[in-house]
Amino acid sequence: MPPTQSQKFGYADDWAIATRDKSMKTTERVLTEDLATLGEFFRSWRLKLNPNTKMAHRQLQVYADNHLLTHNTTPKYLGVTLDRTLSFKQHLQNTAAKLRTRNNIILKLCGTTWGSNASTLRCSALGLVYSTAEYCAPVWLNGAHTRLVDTQLNTTMRLISGTIKSTPTQWLPLLSFIPPPELRRQNALLKTFKKIQNNPNLPIQNEIADANRNRLRSRNPPTRTAEELRANDFQLNNQWSNIQNEAIPAIRDMPGINTTPPGFGLPRKVWSTLNRIRTGHGNCADFRYKWDQTQSPECDCGAERQTIQHITTECPIRRYDGDPEDFLYATPASIEYIYNLDIKL
Repeated sequence: MPPTQSQKFGYADDWAIATRDKSMKTTERVLTEDLATLGEFFRSWRLKLNPNTKMAHRQLQVYADNHLLTHNTTPKYLGVTLDRTLSFKQHLQNTAAKLRTRNNIILKLCGTTWGSNASTLRCSALGLVYSTAEYCAPVWLNGAHTRLVDTQLNTTMRLISGTIKSTPTQWLPLLSFIPPPELRRQNALLKTFKKIQNNPNLPIQNEIADANRNRLRSRNPPTRTAEELRANDFQLNNQWSNIQNEAIPAIRDMPGINTTPPGFGLPRKVWSTLNRIRTGHGNCADFRYKWDQTQSPECDCGAERQTIQHITTECPIRRYDGDPEDFLYATPASIEYIYNLDIKL
């Protein structure tokens, strides 16, 4: 392809040109001239420009083969929806919608009694949900709307762990054996950045210095974040371990992050009950009362509130006689207790 004033980006048969200037007139002129240059090249090879090409910018007066290009505020390029300010809001909204659909598929595997075990659910979620959630994450990880994706990933981890919606999110990565979404994105960014640094001939090398200029705080470029991660010797498991050490005591007491949590291979019903006891959030009278599903939070033993802690440590009918930490380690005695429990948590 002939040289152009604007930059060319290509992947297989999907190409784009881009330029920037303080003057809108200059931007329009450069793009129009470059499209004219490319048009001559395409015609020599019996190719025809599509006059409906969509651009992610303000309404520019740019022509191709005497056709005014159609304006689109959120064009999609290589599966990423762009916007004028590169906030990636529309892209993350679209991604969150896809994740809801995929979580519904994972939900089909989560029957209370017959559902798949945690290992199967985790593998399915990584292949079906996380692959979509993390597509091009090194580009948009600093966006202000990543919570849209994280909310859906929290749902995914709840499905894997069998926990309920009120469960504190600190529990979810540990019980599903998947690092927190933000750490996974940072790890992906650092891997991509190292590949770039190892290939000095890549055109992006010419753009990093300009991208790292001081800008609005909300426009923190990923390359600057990658340099900070590398300078701080970012290690995924170390960062995850630090988060666990700063969490509540019950989470700190769980076995390390380098192995699956105890009980990971248990049947779905037992695994879900075990995690609801661990987290203290489950289908007990106290929670049902908060959900307006029952008229009283009382336990059938006469206690004023039937919480998970009351059931396992205080209730004269159902209390567990061993050490409460047994549930964290899924000891045989604690698992037998769950099998014999006469209520569904």
